[in-house]
Formats: sequence, structure tokens, C-alpha cells
Amino acid sequence: MLDFISENLILCITMLYVIMTLVISIKLRKTDIRNIYKYGKSFMEMPLRARNKVLLKGKWIKLMYILMSVLFAIVLFCRLYKLINIFAAAVLSVVLAVLTAFVFFEFILVISALLRKVIAVNSAVLNVMFSSVILILSMLFINFLTSSANGISVFILSQLCLVCCYIMMLFALIMVLREAHDDSSRLTLKNIWKSAFLIIILFIFDLSLMSGYCYLYNTSSFGGVENGLFDLIYYTVVTFATVGYGDIVPNTVLAKSVSILTVFTSILCITVLLSGIAGAKKKNNK
Repeated sequence: MLDFISENLILCITMLYVIMTLVISIKLRKTDIRNIYKYGKSFMEMPLRARNKVLLKGKWIKLMYILMSVLFAIVLFCRLYKLINIFAAAVLSVVLAVLTAFVFFEFILVISALLRKVIAVNSAVLNVMFSSVILILSMLFINFLTSSANGISVFILSQLCLVCCYIMMLFALIMVLREAHDDSSRLTLKNIWKSAFLIIILFIFDLSLMSGYCYLYNTSSFGGVENGLFDLIYYTVVTFATVGYGDIVPNTVLAKSVSILTVFTSILCITVLLSGIAGAKKKNNK
């Protein structure tokens, strides 16, 4: 177990963050949204105590922080105790783990603030979903690049994270549609276009990583792939656009399933986003 955590630290951290994001996304729907922007225009501008107070009074954030720090400390200790004495390795591991977890959460807040400024996302749940999916996909991308082989446990864990990202993006798509038809929403037609573009990019990257982990698990999953992830991103874009040149072909059941999901997602995005844009135009003409 310790060996698995040490070798797949990024994946384990990602899974923890996925679970926390799902919980926070559900709980934030029951939170008074006005309190979230009471201290500033973004999460990043809020004092540390205010952030904890907003996010379930710090309960889930603290739990996630502790679990992440423990994972970092275990991995660091396993690698340091052979180089220095056990006491020094334990102290150094704990200090570095706490600092690393703190930097991780601050990075999340930076992403949240940038999204709020660029897209003007006024929904706290939507902001959390966008920020979380970007961070999760970035971590899985790094894990994909650093993984030379993919066992069944790694494959299942990575696909679970990607499926959760996909579900969050589906909810984000529905929420953008609701914002577009809500007369009280401040989401303009321009910002809906920005949100639509971001959603499509995240869907494509998520589906590309699904194909990538299939290929990493079984290199015969796709015929015609020569440059790894780049070819699979190209394949996903072509499939998403329903062009289908046929130069890359899915060979296994898992690869074909991802291809079917890609086409389904393309149709869904076009239908929902066109409806959202039409709703925003109707709202602006009132």
C-alpha cells in the first residue's frame, strides 16, 4: 500500500481532491452565496479564516488538508529516512508536507480568482467545478507524462477521476444553461461564449486523457498512434467534430467506449450551448 502511494502520489492526491470537490459542490448549493463574496471579489482575496468559514466552516477543508499532508509526509519520509536519520527525516517530512499542502490549496484559489475575473463566474458552485476540473486534469496530465506503465489499479483510479471530472462538466454545462435563462443572472452573452469555449476545451482534454490512459494500459487500444498523447488529442478533436478521418482507429472495447462518449458529448454540447446562447440573446433583448 505504501509503495503504491509512493509511486502514484499525484493520482492519490487527485482522488482525494475529487472526493472533496464533489462534497463541497453539493454543500455549497445549500450555503448562502452572498457570504462567499462578502470579503472580496474572489476566494483568493478572502482572509484565511473567512475562507474556512465559507467552505463548511473549515470542516472538509481541514480534513482534506490533513489527509493530503499525511500522504505527502509518508512519501517524503519513505524517501528521506535512508539518506538521513529517522528523527530528522520525520521532522523534515512533516514540515515539507504541510507547506506543500498549503501551496496546493493556494494554487486552487488562484485558479478560482482567474476564472472569476476572465469569465465572470458568479455562481460559487460553478466556480468550484471549473477550478477543480482544471486542477484535476492538470494533475492527471502530469501523472500521465510521468507514468511509464499502467497497472489495473492505476488505470481504474485514473478513469474514476476522469469520469468524476466528466460528470462535473455535465453539471457545469447545465448550470451555464440555467444562468443563460435566468433573468437575475449577470452572465452576459460574451461570458456565455467564454464559458462554452472553456467547457468544450475541458471536455476534449478529459476525453483525451481517458483515451490516453487506455493507451497506457494497453498500447494496442488505438491503431495508428505514434506520438502518444498528442495523437490522442488530435483523435479526440476529430471525433468530437464528427469528422473521422480514420487514420487512428480504436481497437478495444474501452477505446471504442471512449469514442462513443466523445461523439455523444459533442452532440450534447452543441445542443445545450446553442440553447444557452439563444436564451441569453432573448434575455438581453428584453
